[in-house]
Amino acid sequence: MCRMILAHGQFDAAAVLDAARAMSCGETACHEGPIKQHPNGWGCLWLEQGHIRTLHGTGRFADALPDIDVDRLQHSRFLAVHVRHATLSKNQGIAFSHPLSRTSGETQWYMMHNGFLPTVYAQLGMAASQFDSAEYLEYIVDRITPADFTRDYLRAKMAQVAPGGSAANAIFVTRHKAWAWQWHPHDTPYPDYFTLHRCQQSNRIYIASEPVSALGTASEWHRMSNHELHEIPFGE
Repeated sequence: MCRMILAHGQFDAAAVLDAARAMSCGETACHEGPIKQHPNGWGCLWLEQGHIRTLHGTGRFADALPDIDVDRLQHSRFLAVHVRHATLSKNQGIAFSHPLSRTSGETQWYMMHNGFLPTVYAQLGMAASQFDSAEYLEYIVDRITPADFTRDYLRAKMAQVAPGGSAANAIFVTRHKAWAWQWHPHDTPYPDYFTLHRCQQSNRIYIASEPVSALGTASEWHRMSNHELHEIPFGE
C-alpha cells in the first residue's frame, strides 16, 4: 500500500515534497486503514524542458529528502511523488519503487499505484503473480493509446479482474497528459484509506492520497468519487 501526490501548475516543489514526506511518516493520516507509515521506497516524476524525468530510491523518503535537488524541480509545472509500504516483504528494492514504466506502441507510460492487485496476473496469462503493480500497468496500457484512455475503458478493464484486490488507485503519465484514477471495490473495509483527494486552487491543482493542510484548507480539499478519472493535459 502506498501514498502519492501530484501537483500541476504553479506550485512550490519543496512544499509538495514535504507533503509526501508527511504522508510517508503518518503525520497526515486521517483514515481507518491500519497502515500509517510508508517506509519501503519512493519515487518522483516531473517535467523538465518538455521531457519526463524520474528519480527512485529505497528506504524512507524522509531520510532521502534532504539530498533531493529541489531547485531542479522548482521550475516544473508537474510533479508526482510516491511513497511505498510493501504489501509483500519480498517485493522491496529499487526495482519495485514507483513510478514504473512501460512502452506501448509509440507511447511511454509511467504509473504510480496505491493498492494491491494479486489477481491481475491471470489477465496476462501468467501462472502466478510476481509484482502486482507491474502486472497492473501492463494489463492497463498494452494496446491502448492515450486518446482511448477513458473512464469507461478503465472500468471495463477492472471489471474483468477477479476479486481479491484492495485498490487500483493510480497516477498515469505520458509526455502530454496525466490521469489520476480512483478505483477500489465497493465493499472495501477501508474506503477512506483508498480515496484520493483533489484540491483545486486558482493556478494549481493537487491530488493526493490524503488531504494535506499545508497545501490547502479543509474546504479546498474534496474527495474523488470511486471510479472517477481526472485528466490533466500538460499543453506545450
